[in-house]
Amino acid sequence: MSRFRNAVIRQLRTLVLAGLGCIATMSAQAQEALPNDFLPAPAGTNILLGYFSYGTNDRFEPVGGPTTDARLESYFGNARYVHFFDVGGYTAGVQAFQVFGGLSGARVGDTRLGSASGAQNLALSAFFWPYANQASATYLLLAGYLYPPTGSYDRHATLNVGDNRWRGDIQIGLNKGVTDHLSFDLGVDTTFFGENDQAYPGDHTLSQDPATRVQLWLNWAWSRKLTTSIGWLGFFGGRQQVDDVFNGQRTGTQRIRAAALYFVTPTLQAALELNHDVSGTGGFRQDFGATLRVAYFF
Repeated sequence: MSRFRNAVIRQLRTLVLAGLGCIATMSAQAQEALPNDFLPAPAGTNILLGYFSYGTNDRFEPVGGPTTDARLESYFGNARYVHFFDVGGYTAGVQAFQVFGGLSGARVGDTRLGSASGAQNLALSAFFWPYANQASATYLLLAGYLYPPTGSYDRHATLNVGDNRWRGDIQIGLNKGVTDHLSFDLGVDTTFFGENDQAYPGDHTLSQDPATRVQLWLNWAWSRKLTTSIGWLGFFGGRQQVDDVFNGQRTGTQRIRAAALYFVTPTLQAALELNHDVSGTGGFRQDFGATLRVAYFF
C-alpha cells in the first residue's frame, strides 16, 4: 500500500513540475500595459523601447492544495520596436519584441528547481484603432499577438524561460479621458496555447486552457511631462493538464500596481511600475515586482 502511495506522490510531483516553467514566464508577457499604452501615436511615428523587470515570489499555491513556502526570482529585459501608420483613415501599427533574461533560486517547499536563462519566444503583433475620437478623448484599440516557439527550452529541465509551444493573444484596450487631468485605461486580452509535447521530464504533453487578463489604470496627468497612476490586474483561467490530467496549476492572480511616467525630453520617456500580488491561486505568488521602461519616439 505504501509503495502505491509513494508512486502516486511521485506522479503528482511530476505533473506539477511539468508546468512550473510556463507559469513563471507569464509575468514577462508584453500585453501587460503601462498607463496610456492604448493611446495612438501619429502615423509615421516609431518607438524604440527597452524594459527591465524584476520579480520575487515567496509562495506557491496549487488549486485545491495548501500554500507552500517557495522562492523564485525573475530578471527580464525586453527590446521592443513599434511603428504606426495610416490605413484608410484609421491609425494602425506593427511591433516586434524579444524578452530575454533568467529565473533563479527556484524552489517549492524543499524541492529545488534550479535556474534558467535565455530568450523567451519572439513576439509579433499588429494593431489598429477602429474608433479614435479626440473631441471626447475616447480611443479603442484592437491588437493581435503571435508567439512562435523560438525561446530557450530544455526538455529535461524543470524550469525554462521558453515554453516550446505556440501562443496567440487577442487584446481589446480602451483609453478614456474623464477630465483634463483624469483618464483611465481598461484592457482585456485572452491567450490561446498550443501544446508542449516535450514537457518535463521530456516525455509528457502539457496543454493549457485559454487564460484571460483584465487590467485597469487610473491616470492623473500633473502636467504634459508627468503622469502618475494606480492600477489593478487579474488573471483568470489557464488551467493546465499534463497528459490530460490536471496538475493543480492555473493563472489565478489579483495584482495591485502603481506607476509614474515622465517625459525627460519631448522624445524620451521614462516609466516605473511597482506591483504586488494580493492573492494568487494555481502557481507562484509574486511578493514584489518592478518594471523600468525607457521609450524613444522618432
